[in-house]
Amino acid sequence: MSLKRLLVSVDDSESSLHALRAALDLAGTHGASLTAVAVAPPYQGDLRLVGVGDIARVLRQPCEQALDNAKREAALRGLPLTTVCEEGEPGQMIADLADSMRADLVVMGRRNTSTMGRLLLGSVTARTIGFSNTDVLIVPDGAVVNLRRLVLATDGSRFSQHAAQKALALGRELDSMVEVVSVMDVPNEYLALAPQAAQELAASTKGFIAEVMDMARAAGVAAKSRLLEGNAPEEILRFAEEGGNGTIVIASHGRTGLRRLLMGGVVEWIVAHSTLPVWVTKG
Repeated sequence: MSLKRLLVSVDDSESSLHALRAALDLAGTHGASLTAVAVAPPYQGDLRLVGVGDIARVLRQPCEQALDNAKREAALRGLPLTTVCEEGEPGQMIADLADSMRADLVVMGRRNTSTMGRLLLGSVTARTIGFSNTDVLIVPDGAVVNLRRLVLATDGSRFSQHAAQKALALGRELDSMVEVVSVMDVPNEYLALAPQAAQELAASTKGFIAEVMDMARAAGVAAKSRLLEGNAPEEILRFAEEGGNGTIVIASHGRTGLRRLLMGGVVEWIVAHSTLPVWVTKG
């Protein structure tokens, strides 16, 4: 998988600066072009009551300031950077720009906040993931983007099969280790009442892993696997973080998955809580 066109979302926050630096690192490593986008909100008032030129300029100032900061950061590294100031709903505008420029990846920051229990409901990050046809890499504050260790979460769906293909392509290109995990999430009472069904579920989950391991062998990619038990997002994240620096690769469910994504799904929970970068693939 080639990374030739990258798009990074910027604003005036420290988390955005951290994501920009990560995107610059990726661009430098892969010889990719990098575009920085900032989004100004549309004016919702009555334009007849204000100077149109003035209000447009005021609304664009934070956008232009963020892009000026991004250009300075790129110049310090001697890397070219294209900048775009859009106007509208940020998640939709970032997704649309990624589509129009045929980006290979959108890079976004994520603040570490005390309200993480509320997940990312309605956030720009969640909405970008929901709207985008392009893969999104979320970089939490302080996280190092390490693509040499990829933790691939699979549930056997066609979306996770697409994520597996992306992870293995990255693994082949970068000589990475791909760690394949799947979770058997069965309540204890279910295990007691229906042991045969639980055994069938375990066999099915092992089958998901085996299928990806076969794909890895065929592609000549180094891989290992682990069957986890418990709450799916919690166990995936615990396994990934205990293994050290790396990147979690997990599938979203396309544009039609926006509502599900914003209502507390596995992807959103992991994105909200992870201290590691999370690469969300789009099927």
